[in-house]
Amino acid sequence: MRFISSTALVALLCSLAISGLVGWALFWRIEEVVVEQPTSTPPPVISRTVDLVGRQQGRDRWRLISPEVQVEEGQQVFDQGAHGYFYGTPEQRPEGEQDPFFANQDEMEWQAGLARYNAIDDQLILQNSVEVRDTDGSQLFTNTLRVTPEEAIEVEAPFTLTGSEVILSGESGSFNFQFALMSAVQGKLLVLPEDQPAPLEMGLEYIATAEADPDTTVITAAQLSYDRNAQLARGEGNLVIRERGVRIQAPEGTYNRRDAQSSLRGGVMLQETDDWGPREEVLADLSLAQSQPAATEEEVTIVADQLDYDRTTQIARGEGNLELKQGQTTIEAPQGSYRRVEAQSIMTGGVTLREPERVLRSARLEGNHRDKIFLFEEDVVYTQMATAAGEGEGLTSEIRQSETEVKAARLIYNSRTETSEFTDNVEFVQRGRQATAAQARITPELVELNGDVEIQQIDGDWLAQRLESPEAQADVARPTLIFADRVEIDQATSDARFYDNVVIVQENRAAEGDRAVFYDGSQTFELIADGTPVLLCDRAEDAAAIAVSTIEGLPGRDALDVTCRGANRIQSQLITLDMANDTFSATGQSQMQFRVTDEAL
Repeated sequence: MRFISSTALVALLCSLAISGLVGWALFWRIEEVVVEQPTSTPPPVISRTVDLVGRQQGRDRWRLISPEVQVEEGQQVFDQGAHGYFYGTPEQRPEGEQDPFFANQDEMEWQAGLARYNAIDDQLILQNSVEVRDTDGSQLFTNTLRVTPEEAIEVEAPFTLTGSEVILSGESGSFNFQFALMSAVQGKLLVLPEDQPAPLEMGLEYIATAEADPDTTVITAAQLSYDRNAQLARGEGNLVIRERGVRIQAPEGTYNRRDAQSSLRGGVMLQETDDWGPREEVLADLSLAQSQPAATEEEVTIVADQLDYDRTTQIARGEGNLELKQGQTTIEAPQGSYRRVEAQSIMTGGVTLREPERVLRSARLEGNHRDKIFLFEEDVVYTQMATAAGEGEGLTSEIRQSETEVKAARLIYNSRTETSEFTDNVEFVQRGRQATAAQARITPELVELNGDVEIQQIDGDWLAQRLESPEAQADVARPTLIFADRVEIDQATSDARFYDNVVIVQENRAAEGDRAVFYDGSQTFELIADGTPVLLCDRAEDAAAIAVSTIEGLPGRDALDVTCRGANRIQSQLITLDMANDTFSATGQSQMQFRVTDEAL
């Protein structure tokens, strides 16, 4: 038997080994291996310094720096606090004129307890103890601030913006990047005194002190805006401006800080407060001004459709349904002004002063509100209200308590003493009576008429119709004219005294004397002679009466001559006329001259 060669044997063994390995591989279980793809989402928290810059319209507008950032759906959250800068565009201002706050407008530093950047909306949101500050000491404090792509900074929580010259606060608000245009909801603006600028780094504790300063102007409104370039505040909705000694309220208006002037409209009310400040003397040339010391000062309230107020001069000017109220005195006019320092008003265009017992009207008025003395000029009409007659009071009481009207070219009225002085073409009218004079003075105690006084009954028929007795009707209806140089009428009794060149004229008689006294209670006249005896001219019942209308407009002596022509004459030291009974009597040495009629011959 032939042995197999070694080479063939080796080949056989190798083939068997390879076949075994292949068979083992075919029956071995192979598991699936999944290879994970690399993720693009960064880790949820990055603990490293983050520095973001926000650009809008090709300009850097804000910068954010934070030690850590947390990534949430479309937002980057900086909950470990952040700080950074706002970048504005400085405005051109006149040389030497300072900004009220944020003078360094090209870069302002901010910090917040929490910051969010929304990349989708391109908005930066700052929360929790947000503060924006500038190198000049200006500061903005709030809890929520949002920077929008429209280059606006929206404050959605109560805020306070402090500066060296103004302080602005509100429930919410908005600013531009220059912090030049600002608005506040339920806003308050404090305009600080020019000579007392706020200290640097004042802090919120300074605000209460600043607001309590009487020289600070405080402005509040439902919607309040401030333009720091124009230094103009504009308020809408319950606008209130508080100055030293003044509170002004209106639906809307403006305040110009540069000129210290307010302009309000829509129904304005200006009220003086108890802080009057220094005052100056006014109307010193009026005789009534020194009649008594000034009483307790009453604050003035002004109401108008539109009102302008100058803080520097403390002058208020109103137009449209203007009302000035002081105590129980109300002055109405289409337009006028009020000077607080001098406590003086000037009203024009048709003025009406109202008090509980009287109404005064004229074309123009000047008022001294410290002493409550008022000068009326042009077409003056003074109306004394009627008072009801008491039970059982007679006709004369009813006449006395009727409405009284006085017309003149000029009037000085003292409201505190209720004293009135009339000059130039004075006409005194009471229901049933009329008087004219060059001058008149009315006090609660006395009525004085001076200069060519003429008194006449002008409405006897009206009074006579109120009486049942025909005799009484005839007595009241009989016209009477009285002339004198001066007349005094007692307000309490209605008794009257007549002085110098006294003449009394009726249809059937006339009298002349140096003096006369009228007693209202007895309805009698006493004519008294100081030199020349009293003259009484009486026309008998059968004589033709002289109609008073034929002598109206004549001076007293001329009216006397017409009436005495052809009448009986009596001269005496004292002659008494009984007006109620239509009789007369003479007292003392008398001389009589009787007219002889054709029938007597």
